[in-house]
Amino acid sequence: MRTLIPLALAVLFLACSDDDSDSEPIPQPQPRTSIVDAAFESALVDLGLDDAVDGGVVTASVSFIRELNVDGRGITNLTGIEAFAALENLSVRNNALTTLDVSRNTSLLFVWAENNQLESVTIGPNPDFEKLGLSGNRMTGLDVADYPALQLLTLADNAVTGIDVSTNSLLNTFAIEGNPLSCILVSPQQLASIPPNWSKDAEDTYALDCP
Repeated sequence: MRTLIPLALAVLFLACSDDDSDSEPIPQPQPRTSIVDAAFESALVDLGLDDAVDGGVVTASVSFIRELNVDGRGITNLTGIEAFAALENLSVRNNALTTLDVSRNTSLLFVWAENNQLESVTIGPNPDFEKLGLSGNRMTGLDVADYPALQLLTLADNAVTGIDVSTNSLLNTFAIEGNPLSCILVSPQQLASIPPNWSKDAEDTYALDCP
């Protein structure tokens, strides 16, 4: 004997089946990177890389960016720059940074950070890194031995007490004037032919050995 399903239950079953088939998956929140400096995030909003100053940016919206210019924005903290995984060229001139850590931006080739208040700069090991502009800061020293492809280094008007560029054989632009040092360590090849775009104070010397 065939069992009959009441009409009301059959209609309810069909209605529920239709609702399930039409429902869409609930969108998952996109991973975000914290941006602690409102001035930095405001610059990203102006560049169309973020939609609001709310303490974070969608990581996927900046991970592909190769060039970033946030000059003169009053930035004091660049936390969040690590999300720019493809970044090659960074310009943060004329801000108020005291530290700069781009060690996780392993594709970087150029950093322009003149006229901040930088006391420390951390760039990860990168044999292809080419240009670093740091004039007009508060640097007391800098180790550039890990950058054999370095072509430009400007450290004018800092507080550098010593510098060794002897391993930077491709360095063709170098500015070190306006620092309290007296000796610049170079290689025999560099000493034999100082590049024309190197500049220092008149009382400073290039030498193979510095005290």
